[in-house]
Amino acid sequence: MVHNSFIKCQVCGSVTRVRLQVGHLCQHPIVITCGKCQTSLSGTAYIGQEIPSLEYEFDNADLLNGMPNADFIVECSGEFPVKKQHKEDADNIIDISPFIRNISRIEGNSSWEEFNEAIARLNTTASKWKSYKKILNLFERKSDFLAQEIKKEFQGSFFTCGSESEILRSVHNIEAIGFYTPLKSNLLDVRKFGHEVLKLNPVQMKALNIFLNSHDGYHLEEIQSQIYKIMDEFINVFPSLIPAISLQYIGEDSFDFENEGSTTSTFDTVKQFYLDTYETLGNLMIIPVALNNIKYRGDIDLSAMVDSKVFTLEEYIKLPKANRYHFCLNNEIYTNFLGAKAKVNVKLRNAIGHDDIKYDPISQLITYFPNPKDRAKGKTEYLLEFESEVVHMFQGILVISEYLYRLRELEMMHNGDISMIMGMSKIINVYDLCPCGSGQKFKFCHWKKQRK
Repeated sequence: MVHNSFIKCQVCGSVTRVRLQVGHLCQHPIVITCGKCQTSLSGTAYIGQEIPSLEYEFDNADLLNGMPNADFIVECSGEFPVKKQHKEDADNIIDISPFIRNISRIEGNSSWEEFNEAIARLNTTASKWKSYKKILNLFERKSDFLAQEIKKEFQGSFFTCGSESEILRSVHNIEAIGFYTPLKSNLLDVRKFGHEVLKLNPVQMKALNIFLNSHDGYHLEEIQSQIYKIMDEFINVFPSLIPAISLQYIGEDSFDFENEGSTTSTFDTVKQFYLDTYETLGNLMIIPVALNNIKYRGDIDLSAMVDSKVFTLEEYIKLPKANRYHFCLNNEIYTNFLGAKAKVNVKLRNAIGHDDIKYDPISQLITYFPNPKDRAKGKTEYLLEFESEVVHMFQGILVISEYLYRLRELEMMHNGDISMIMGMSKIINVYDLCPCGSGQKFKFCHWKKQRK
């Protein structure tokens, strides 16, 4: 259903027709600007789902009764991209709804249902985030109350807490429930794919854990904390990003960014999350880069030829974030699986950092200047493209979180967790190297010790 309301700008008196696509969300932001004086008229739509109702609140605007003549029209949706604001005229009195326009782009009913379910699950994650976050914080502090709080919130075999490894798995399953299952881009496959990390050369994997734990800012626990921080930020900003998330179902390659945009956000809404996500992903890139080194070259310190040079991990972590992204290779599996390389705009990030940015709220066009000394050479990107980039970067962080989980499992094996080492007998041959990282074959190391 589409509902029309009319608002009058308190500054210039212009009237805007707000054409709201009533969706499945109980409430969502409406971010619009007066087409004449560019005063923010942003507000919130409240949609009764169990008992049908619809209410609005707007800043700097008054709701009008009836159907007065409007100067401007703006489509709004909490879930979909919409036509950007334009002048009202006879040609757009009747138009198809944002729902019909976007549903026709989604291939098959299952994709539409998948998107609906994804947003519902994200809303569930947001509603339970205080409890989830409490458990994550207790895990970081290695609190004696952790198992107690997990059992309060979760039941079943996936949340047993009888050992350190079971607690690690239980906490990681919160990420899977809260973020993997709602988000697209094969994130459900990452758990199966991440399991392959356990099969990599255990001597080199042990060397990787030792390397990370010997460098400030890269300890496994510090990396975990960085991921939790970004998850917390995502929960706060995700209602503004839902139309950007929908692009993964609609298809980004053929989308009309010039004429369609979002009415749930503005540049400032997402800017800080974009910067933090870019920095965090750049910091975490060391993990997939090192995994590629082990898989393809058998050594954590042998990288692919990048920028006409082979880099050690020590050299890699000294590179600026922008250069680290050069290692996000599409032809090497652990970086390719991130799906982030084409979605990282280094020049835009640097321009934001130097405040060399202009934003037009009507066209939703971001103009940025990669070279502040030559402002005649500006580049542009639309808001929805910008938001799509940050969604992809966040999903890249979730993939690395799965890699990190496997590194922490291996760390337990390196520290002598017998039950975990013997559990590897299901996925490795007895003549493979022992997962404890000793360099001996499994048959002559822990497998032999356990059988005595």
